Order: sequence, then C-alpha cells, then structure tokens
Amino acid sequence: MKLQHLLLPFLVLALAVTGCKREITGELGDPIDKRAGFLGKWELASFTQQDLNNPLKQTRDLSHLYIQDGVMPMSLTFNDDDSYDIVQEIGREYFGQGGMWSFDDPAFPTFLQLMGEGDTLQYNLGTTVRPYDDQMAIEYRRSCGEGGAYLETVIYTFTFNRIPQ
Repeated sequence: MKLQHLLLPFLVLALAVTGCKREITGELGDPIDKRAGFLGKWELASFTQQDLNNPLKQTRDLSHLYIQDGVMPMSLTFNDDDSYDIVQEIGREYFGQGGMWSFDDPAFPTFLQLMGEGDTLQYNLGTTVRPYDDQMAIEYRRSCGEGGAYLETVIYTFTFNRIPQ
C-alpha cells in the first residue's frame, strides 16, 4: 500500500514535466502576395494530359501540339489592372481571347478565373506562384455527367515559365 502512495506523486510529477512544452516564439513574416506572383509574362513550357479513366493514371506529354519549331509558343500576360492577354498561334484555345482575371479567394487561391466576353473560364492552380517563382502550372479538369453528378475524366496541365521583363 505504501508503494502506491509513493508511486502516485512520482506519476503526477512525471506527467507535469513531460506535459509541458516550450511555447513557440518568433515571426513568420508577412504573407506572400499571391496576386503579385502571377503578374508578368508567362510562356508555355509543356502541356500534359492525364487520363483518369486509364487504370495506370498515366500522364502523356503533348507539348508538340503547342510548341513547334518556327512557331512562337503560347504566352499569357497577367497585368496589374486585372486584365490578361494571350498570344497563341497553334493549338486549341483553352484560355479565351483575353479579358479580366482573378482568383476565387485572393488570400488562399485555389482557382484562376478568366473572364472574357460572355464567358468565364475556371482553372485549378497546380501551384501557388510567389513573386520570385519562375514556373507556374495551371490545370484544366474535364468532366462529364449530368445533374450535378460530374466525374473528372482528364486533367490537362499547362506549365509556363516566367519571361523576365
């Protein structure tokens, strides 16, 4: 019985010592301006397709559809006045003719929205782009289905490199 009385204070003391954690101190700094990361001119570096219906979920490089010798690669320019411009000579037009751009949530963006004349296009952001990043990925996810029961079938990933100005 005496052993139980001696053991209880030691257990309480051990829990008190191990249960206390040092408080974290320091500054994380200012949050990164996600919008500023997009500003500037971007040139297409690669284009891939992932077929989600394929059991292997394999990704194919289809860059040759947009990038060919003697042809200027597609470029997107995101301007400070919330407008965007596109220059594209070959390939299917996934980004419209130009217009206005925004994020779904400026603080924590998930989607890039491109608003043209009479149409709004929405793309998943493959990465968060910081002002010092030189690469950006935009994903277009195709789906099929009716009545709200949509199933993603293909993911097109456009990877762009920043063009210094």
